[in-house]
Amino acid sequence: MDYLLLILIGLFAGGLGSLVGVGGGFVVIPFLLLFFDYPPAWAVATSLAFIFVNSLSSSIVYSQQKRIDFKTGIPFAISTIPGAIAGAFIIPYFAERTFDTAFGLLLIAVSIFMLMRPEGPVKDRTPSWLGPKVTRQFVDAHGVEYNYSFSIKFGMLLSFGVGFISSLFGIGGGIIHVPAMTLLLGIPPHIATATSMFILTISTVVASFAHFTQGNVQLMTALFLALGAIAGGQVGARLAPKIKGPLLMRIFAGLMFILALQLLTK
Repeated sequence: MDYLLLILIGLFAGGLGSLVGVGGGFVVIPFLLLFFDYPPAWAVATSLAFIFVNSLSSSIVYSQQKRIDFKTGIPFAISTIPGAIAGAFIIPYFAERTFDTAFGLLLIAVSIFMLMRPEGPVKDRTPSWLGPKVTRQFVDAHGVEYNYSFSIKFGMLLSFGVGFISSLFGIGGGIIHVPAMTLLLGIPPHIATATSMFILTISTVVASFAHFTQGNVQLMTALFLALGAIAGGQVGARLAPKIKGPLLMRIFAGLMFILALQLLTK
């Protein structure tokens, strides 16, 4: 029954995570903490291994849809690696209650930020002193044209922090990367979602290996979560183009807030 439950959790987390451009860790972590009573280090390490499979599965579909901005995703992904390694070696020092509280507050902060985001067209809001901005222009497989520009330096600095938080909390980093890419860098929501999944594929394989060397990855748990995530990631990636960008952000924010309250009242 535990393995069946893990598959269902992976299916739900994989589908929802792929839909909004995150790894699904924000669903998996609370379940492992609340229902399986995992210590924080186990929950984080196992979640990251699951997220790698989910993000890889989703990225394949997004690549076929031509929604991944590889020119942006590659430098962002490389920037996450140092932070991902550092986070893996800090998490064992977290007390369980401290981790639950910090994780819950993180989810609440991000959900409020997304619900109260600035209105109006998506645009780059980074200051000019960060240097010249790059421009992206391409057409996806559905014939939709995208044009946007942003500060690549700011994005890389942001990605370093995302890599650290991702490895520390086992959430993949998408819950920070997606809103930051849309609200601060001005990257269209659907492109930010797809590119985030590609970045997660790189950052989580590095973080998972770092956690694995410490013996924290629970392989059987990660395996059954991944079985569900493979199917869920495919479904979510195919549904994403049919759902409006702002609605994706609201769904994401609402679910994070609910899960955060569950953790804080554990």
